[in-house]
Amino acid sequence: MMDEHIQYGVTEDYFDAVLASDGIAVRMSDNVAHVLTQLVARLIRFLETGEVHEERRGPLRRARSADKVLRHMFPEAYRDRAEAHSFRERHAPALRDSAAPRRVYARCATGAEYVIDHAEVDDWLVTLGLARFLVLPRDAATHDMTVAWLNHMQVSLISTVNPQLANLVATHAPRTRTIRRS
Repeated sequence: MMDEHIQYGVTEDYFDAVLASDGIAVRMSDNVAHVLTQLVARLIRFLETGEVHEERRGPLRRARSADKVLRHMFPEAYRDRAEAHSFRERHAPALRDSAAPRRVYARCATGAEYVIDHAEVDDWLVTLGLARFLVLPRDAATHDMTVAWLNHMQVSLISTVNPQLANLVATHAPRTRTIRRS
């Protein structure tokens, strides 16, 4: 006899985005909303001050520098070093603009369920994309669940805004694994 309370492949955490008459209805668990709000706050702090919040794991591991995170977030625009440096100097304020993350943070602070208008979707996509660079693991062999959640949120929003892309994303996306809390 199976225990009726066991649910395989289901977690308490969720993020849903569905089309609504006045925009995109977003619904997430309280835990996902809390983690997202904290991560967006870290992103804003990083973009505005260059502060990199990173837990050190082990006595020999050095924290990543703000410059290194920025170079991953915004790779060189040109192969020529002088041109790349000139581009970075000219566009540094635009690259570090925190307006979109601030708008997403303000929305996240309102709770775990809301409707975002279509104009706000770009803010969310930019913010979720940039936030990944704050939590990306140092080596490719490490799999970070926060990055997986951020990717899931982006795919959910894109698929909701443009349902034709849902099949493309499903066809080309790597196989997903069940996310389980330990």
